[in-house]
Amino acid sequence: MRKRFTLIAGLAALVVLAIPVSAAWAGETVSGPDGNTQSIEASVSPKALYKKTLSPASLSVDVLTGSTAANGVPSPATHDVIDFDQNLSLATKGLPTCNAALLQNTTTEAAEKACGDAIIGKGSAITLIPLGTLYTEPVTVTAFNGVPQGGKPVVLLHAYGISPVQTTLILTGVVSNYNKEGYGPRLDVTIPPLAGGYGAITDFKVKIQKSWTYKGKKTSFVNAKCPASKKLKYRGAFTYKDGTTINASTTQACTPKAEPKKK
Repeated sequence: MRKRFTLIAGLAALVVLAIPVSAAWAGETVSGPDGNTQSIEASVSPKALYKKTLSPASLSVDVLTGSTAANGVPSPATHDVIDFDQNLSLATKGLPTCNAALLQNTTTEAAEKACGDAIIGKGSAITLIPLGTLYTEPVTVTAFNGVPQGGKPVVLLHAYGISPVQTTLILTGVVSNYNKEGYGPRLDVTIPPLAGGYGAITDFKVKIQKSWTYKGKKTSFVNAKCPASKKLKYRGAFTYKDGTTINASTTQACTPKAEPKKK
């Protein structure tokens, strides 16, 4: 019989543990005093954006954690905070929501059936699961618009894998407006222990892209513009079980384009 591990956590998406950072798409890798290594990469598309006017965009995020320890296993992450450039904005009015309770202990197919109208993106992840031997398990990630908490938008990430064990993870992230230091939207996630505190997610990536019509107007979940600097910046603060924190950041080039003509 397969053993099921279920985790309710924050977005993260963004929440990770354990593989070396080698992907070309990763941002700068930062090392911590405990041997943990961390990187984050984020980007919006298209890269050509208005300078002053927000326009619909997609947002991709990839988070990787590794270790210089002999076994390559870092201390598990327990809390992540990710800040996005102030030239990004999120919109949720008129978008259906999904209750996290409907996603627990479900397959990807069942989750999409329960909350199909609230899907806002797709992705993938790898979980690290100790079953005598240390296994890595690929999982499918589906992002949903969650029920707001305290008036703040919520993003639910449903991650599901089947081998070597059936694994369902529900990550819940609350979005707030940081609006300091050139950053705008902030994603805050708390990560409870997985598999007795030894299991974790490794390499979590997701692409958020959703549009709908609200009161006759086309709306996008992610909206962006390109500042005069022609750069968008992102950063994350990742705290681990051993109490250490690593701050990682990255930037993305963008191209300002002529403002839309007034009607």
